[in-house]
Amino acid sequence: MPSNTIMHEVIARSNLPLAAPSANLSTKPSGTCIEDIKEDFYNKVDILVDGGKCNIGIESTVVKVVDNIPVILRPGFVTEEDIKKAVR
Repeated sequence: MPSNTIMHEVIARSNLPLAAPSANLSTKPSGTCIEDIKEDFYNKVDILVDGGKCNIGIESTVVKVVDNIPVILRPGFVTEEDIKKAVR
């Protein structure tokens, strides 16, 4: 879940399930501000939301849960230990 309040509002108002990857093209590092990504995404997306500079600047952790067992598909800011604490 993003920490950005603008995206919290977009999610709340959309009334749809949303998935949003980090703002980067494959093989490129994620941007931490809109200036980092404008050129890469110009004419490729309909809307860019400028929520300000990222607080952390690393990719999100992606977790898949099967039979109540979380499996990290991509490590990021949330660690395996964080996940273990949350599911206890």
